[in-house]
Amino acid sequence: MAKVLGISAWYFALLPILYWFWVIQIGKQAKWKIIVSLSLSSLIARYTYPANLAEYFEFITWLRYPIIAVLLVIELYLLVTIIKALWQARSLTGDPRIHMLSKYDTDEARNSTSKASTQMDLAVTLAHEPASWYYAIPRFSRRHTAALANIKLRSASRWYFALTVIGTSLATVVSYLWLYEWSELVAAFVATFIFYLLVMFVANYRVSRYYSLYEFDDKVIVNNSWWGFCVISKADIQSVETGNWHKADDKEQVYIGAQPANVKLSFSTPQLYLSGMAMIKDEVSTLYLNVDTPEELAIALRQFEQTR
Repeated sequence: MAKVLGISAWYFALLPILYWFWVIQIGKQAKWKIIVSLSLSSLIARYTYPANLAEYFEFITWLRYPIIAVLLVIELYLLVTIIKALWQARSLTGDPRIHMLSKYDTDEARNSTSKASTQMDLAVTLAHEPASWYYAIPRFSRRHTAALANIKLRSASRWYFALTVIGTSLATVVSYLWLYEWSELVAAFVATFIFYLLVMFVANYRVSRYYSLYEFDDKVIVNNSWWGFCVISKADIQSVETGNWHKADDKEQVYIGAQPANVKLSFSTPQLYLSGMAMIKDEVSTLYLNVDTPEELAIALRQFEQTR
């Protein structure tokens, strides 16, 4: 009974609350989308709860069809378009997320209520899957642009990576053993999902260690490990300063790396910062970084100022 109560709290309380604050509120999405979270929770409950409880969720087996139909009508065209774009970009070098962002980032797409915004969000989110394999397998990223500097990220350390791998492996085994007696199907699904996250964690380590800040065409790419990134137009770099800044000095802007920051980038036009698998978008006018070679980075970025 304790397991059922715990999983119910996860399905119908914690997940919808997180979805409401992290996706709808922060991402400024339509409020009706909370139905997606609740309906999926009900559907999972229908097929994973014990029989005497699952019958109370029988309604979702009928309600899911109109819900799915509406969502398909809304998203199908966008999905087909984006998959075609991903397929066309397969021969391009570099991070697939950057290619998708370059293709769909427009002034209209930055309006969170527009169709173009939904299209861009979906494109970049879907691009995380091929991008994770691109970075996780060294052969795929062997021709990647060299870093201008390395941001001091905890996720770039070998000990952090080792702990991540060990923790994920243990979580896979523990989740399977814990859920097996309740539902073998759920146990296999959860354990497989957790173990599959290793691909993303390997990508997280390699991006943090080798590709946290680099130049790509007319842009500078800043990776806040795997979970956030900013694509900066060289032409929009207004100034580059070196020094010491703490988060308390400017709480409204984004800090990447250890504290204090030693590089401050100011932009003439706000730049797009995406986090949470591109589900959260912010526009930043200033970016604070802690890098291993601040003076060398400042010299390199000031060259962009002079050539624009």
